[in-house]
Amino acid sequence: MARSCREASGMLRRALASRSSEAAIISTRVSLPRGSIPPSPASSSSSSSSREGRRPRFFSTTTTCAERPVDDDEWETVVGLELHVQIGAKTKLFSGAERLYGAEANANVAPFDAALPGSLPAVNARAVELAARLGFALGAHVQSRSSFDRKHYRYPDLPHGYQITQQRSPIALGGSLDVFVDEKAVGGVGGADDGSKRRTLRVERLQLEMDTGKSLKASDGATTVDLNRAGSTLVEIVTAPDLRGAEEAASAAETFQKIVRFLGVGDANMEEGSMRVDVNVSHQTRDGAVVGERCEVKNLNSFRSIARAVAHERTRQIALLERGTGVRRQTRSFDPATGATRNLRDKEALLDYMFAPEPDLPPVVIEPAALRAIKAAVPELPSEADARLTRTRGLAPKLARAIASRGPRTVACFDACADAADAWAKRNGTDAPAAADVANWVTGVLVGAVKRAGVTTRKGKGGSGGEPLRGLPESAGAARVGELLARVAASKSKGDSSIGTSPVGAGITARMAKSVLAAMVSGDSRPIPEIATELF
Repeated sequence: MARSCREASGMLRRALASRSSEAAIISTRVSLPRGSIPPSPASSSSSSSSREGRRPRFFSTTTTCAERPVDDDEWETVVGLELHVQIGAKTKLFSGAERLYGAEANANVAPFDAALPGSLPAVNARAVELAARLGFALGAHVQSRSSFDRKHYRYPDLPHGYQITQQRSPIALGGSLDVFVDEKAVGGVGGADDGSKRRTLRVERLQLEMDTGKSLKASDGATTVDLNRAGSTLVEIVTAPDLRGAEEAASAAETFQKIVRFLGVGDANMEEGSMRVDVNVSHQTRDGAVVGERCEVKNLNSFRSIARAVAHERTRQIALLERGTGVRRQTRSFDPATGATRNLRDKEALLDYMFAPEPDLPPVVIEPAALRAIKAAVPELPSEADARLTRTRGLAPKLARAIASRGPRTVACFDACADAADAWAKRNGTDAPAAADVANWVTGVLVGAVKRAGVTTRKGKGGSGGEPLRGLPESAGAARVGELLARVAASKSKGDSSIGTSPVGAGITARMAKSVLAAMVSGDSRPIPEIATELF
């Protein structure tokens, strides 16, 4: 009897403690700055809803979920993202250790990364600058004053026993980006002339935090820890639950990756773990009468996995809702081999991370002049570039987006080539090549010639992902490429078949121009007619 009383008393104390902890956390959340916590799907709804139609292009036609098919017409999938992107600064966020992928285990670990006694953090100014650049690019309010906090939890690859993050005062709040999705796969809001639909995704917050190490399973079953990644700069981007369906979730993550690479903020390589995505998935009836709890699927490392995880959760959650059992708030993992998610832990008992101000770091203060300089250095974004190319160059939206998504150097190269071709044609009284022809040559033939010649590498300086047209030789500069394309157009319009030095166009056909361009990329700086004469 005494044992039963002790057990009952213990259960009661644990239940009260759990409720007290949950109440405390809810109270803390209410006191955070506006926009710092994304609204739940139950309280946030889009002004217009979209229907999830055909199977998204990111996953296979086979399903591994044992649940029965669901009614697409009745239920709406609501998705929010949490993206963790490594900043491409040369060193880590709080130490001078280099940030290198693929190094020998524990080769790039400073005393602070390993939490050695007496070691103190020092903020990497370059990492702060790159995070602010990303915030400005997303239209966020970059705060002149932000601060760091300790998020306490224990894990083998977190030697400090806490993670330094920005819970109370992140570096940026708000912002948005446009996500374009093929309307054949899923409906959306707005639209583009090429048949794609646009969804505006709100950004709640961007915060700096240090990455953890990596736990590895040895062949004998033991777990080892590699701290090379520990302390690397992460920027966490939390979005509102504005996405509808698997296709939109995968497209949104892909859009974020392109922007990060476009800005030179990082390489966002999902295979290497420098970009990881968590998805928060819930479901509601289209009339809003029934709203289910959300589940978080952690650490997705490919766009296909994002789409498959959301699709599996759609089938699983709706089956539970239709049975009337409801969906329990959970943190789940995704198994790429089976295409299914599994429960890691329930969220009924909310974790108390015991957030506390970081005592070893002062607030991060960015002077107004520095903020203005960072904002001015943000290049034209892909969405802005493709809109301009469509408006001013007359390109089809799909082709304009193909150029814009490759990066600022590709956009600049196209603009310069088109201008040079127009100028050459005007001087010589010939027809200028169509902008679409110039675009196809730049994104296809020129990029291909550069890759075959090995002129550039995949990754540029700073690990920003690079662009194929980075570091073009002067012999293949925009002025010469534009002249070559203008000569091809002139020969086509005039029917000139001779290779000479006449203004009209030395009879260079498109087939011949490919060989001439390859020679130029390889360093041949002779006049274009002279190269063509030797080759043909």
